[in-house]
Amino acid sequence: MFSNIDPLGLLALAAVLLLLIMPTVIAYRRKVKRLWLVVVVNLAGITGVLWFVALYMAMTMRTRTADIAPPNVRLDANGERPINTQ
Repeated sequence: MFSNIDPLGLLALAAVLLLLIMPTVIAYRRKVKRLWLVVVVNLAGITGVLWFVALYMAMTMRTRTADIAPPNVRLDANGERPINTQ
């Protein structure tokens, strides 16, 4: 099947695959709370309307609040626990 594909065709195939999983990548990078839900919807709607639903979910779902600190709070070297600076 792929034995006759030229380099440009392979590049186009890689670009299409990257585009199809883009909602999952966005959700992962944003650290959304229910990443698994975005992945399931993305896989279910890989070529249809559900792909747009997964993209919307990835961009609007709530992120994990434990990873987000207020600007006046310093975190330890791992970025996990607040450091008492007083």
